[in-house]
Amino acid sequence: MYKMNKYAVTAVISVGMVLLPAVSDAAVVKAPGAKTPYTVEERVVILNDMAPGVSYQVNKNRINSLKSIRKERVKTEQAAAIKRSCGVSVSEEDRKILERIVEAEAGGEDHKGKVLVANVVLNRVKSKKFPSTIKEVVFAHRGSVYQFSPIHDGRYYTVTVSEDTKSAVNDALNGIDPSQGALYFMERAIADADNVSWFDRALTRLFRYHCHEFYV
Repeated sequence: MYKMNKYAVTAVISVGMVLLPAVSDAAVVKAPGAKTPYTVEERVVILNDMAPGVSYQVNKNRINSLKSIRKERVKTEQAAAIKRSCGVSVSEEDRKILERIVEAEAGGEDHKGKVLVANVVLNRVKSKKFPSTIKEVVFAHRGSVYQFSPIHDGRYYTVTVSEDTKSAVNDALNGIDPSQGALYFMERAIADADNVSWFDRALTRLFRYHCHEFYV
């Protein structure tokens, strides 16, 4: 273990195991001169920009760059998972179905609210508990009861899909996913009382975003 000085970022080289600091944004990077792929012994741990001792702008810029790289990698991995679930690529029919159900469920929401609804559909596609295609998830039903109310009441068939909704769906399909794995959502103010009771009793509430609450 070594320290550059009390104002510089702390680096740790560990043999056999790297102990990450207890911070949320710790990043692991390749040590200078290390071969690719690097071994455990060649990893360097850099603390996040809120850690004590990180004050030089060069260190902050480096950490922000690493965060951006990680964010892009997560997006790429999410998009790959969606493609694996839906086939080599999402069909044009699947895309249009997703756009229409997002518009029907969240047409009055902002961009992130629409992305979240699209995420729920895609999370179901990836889950073994639900059908494995967008079309089957959106039109899933038990008897005359459909999973998505716009299918049941017909709103799905009458909406005009906005450009923002198309953009939100495209973002979701390309790995943007703030949903925390949510598989369900509801708008409590207009939901059926029995459904609200079931959500509260049987599911775990993750968060609320505008009018929708998201569950798993």
